[in-house]
This record gives sequence, C-alpha cells and structure tokens, in this order.
Amino acid sequence: MAISGSRLRRAATALLAGVALAGLLGATATAAPPEATPDRLMTVTDVWMRDVAGDVGLQPHSGYVIWASPDLKICPTAAGCSSSVPPVVGGTNHIVTTLRNPGPYGEGADSGTLAFYRSSPSGSLVWPTAWTFVTSVIVTVPPGVTTVSVPWISVPGPGHFSLIAVWQSPTDPLVLVTPDILTNVRHNNNIVWRDLDSVALLASGGLGAKHPPAVRTTSVG
Repeated sequence: MAISGSRLRRAATALLAGVALAGLLGATATAAPPEATPDRLMTVTDVWMRDVAGDVGLQPHSGYVIWASPDLKICPTAAGCSSSVPPVVGGTNHIVTTLRNPGPYGEGADSGTLAFYRSSPSGSLVWPTAWTFVTSVIVTVPPGVTTVSVPWISVPGPGHFSLIAVWQSPTDPLVLVTPDILTNVRHNNNIVWRDLDSVALLASGGLGAKHPPAVRTTSVG
C-alpha cells in the first residue's frame, strides 16, 4: 500500500524536539527501557520483526515498502490469517505479530514488552505526540518464531491510519528514536509499521468469537 507524499512530508518536517519512547511506555505501567544505547557488536539478545518479506534484521533497513510489514497483521480471529485484513470499527479485531529470535545482533531467550500504537485517521505521524497507545503485553520469546495475538476493539475511523508494533527488553532496547517514524522503523529491527484502512461494522456483524483469548503465544523452533 503506497503512503502519501503529504504524510511523509509531515513526518520529515516535524519538530526535532520530542519525548523519548520510554515516557510513553512508562504511562502503560511497563518497565522503562535502559537509557544506554547498546553497541550492536556486543552480545545481547535480538528479537526482531520483518519490515519486508526479504528482511533479515539488519539495521538500518533501507528498502521499501516498509509500511506493510508481513510480521504485523490484522486478522478476524485470534488464530491468525494469511494476509492482513481491514480492521472493523466497532468489532473485535486481532493484532497478530510475529517475533523472531535470534536476529543478527544477539541470541538467547528474552522477555520483554510488545506494545502497539496507532496514528489518527489522516493525521500526523510525528513520534510520539501524534500516536495513541493501543495495548501492550509481556512476552517471553524463546529461540524460533513466536506468534502473539491480542484483541483490538477500539479501532478508529472508518479511515486511513497507521499501526506500529514496538518490542523492547532490558537487553534489546531501541537504538534510535526520533520524531520521524520512518527513521525509527529503519534503524530499529524491533519496530514494524503497517498502514491500515478501517471499515464500518456491518449490521449483521460476522466477526467471529465475541470473547477471544487475551493473548495467544506459540513458539515454533
């Protein structure tokens, strides 16, 4: 899905002053990340998500299109789906995220916070002021591929907006955070981005189970 030039220009021309990501995460009662920036040559854990299908986790990622991550999808049920579907306003949707371990900068099982933020329909993308916290979960990620599904009810719109997933742990923090979301995604293999177009709930419903599990985590070696 193409991103409009006006949205990129809004992000690129944003004020260079911003609040660090730790401030937002602190508001959600999760542990704040370490202040130190890790040396990407040191042995640390490295849980990551793909920006594009051929991504191998290297930072920074220079390819396009990075606002349609295959590891961040909206699905009608907690069981997942082969491709992302439009989120439904007023219904129960599911954010399905694929976490990969290890990446190119570390190894070993890790426990951390997986948080989700959304922009407003047709709004700014300046980080963090233009983003709204959706939810977060604490996840343990062993070596292999871990799929996490969380329900999402408060979908904005109908309209066009963006969703990001952010993974952090004490041994796998973000290495660069700026007001430009495009820069943040490129320089952190633990942030992924998906553009979305929400739709209205049909009168007949049809979204599956009304009370899905809060989180489902599956590890495949």
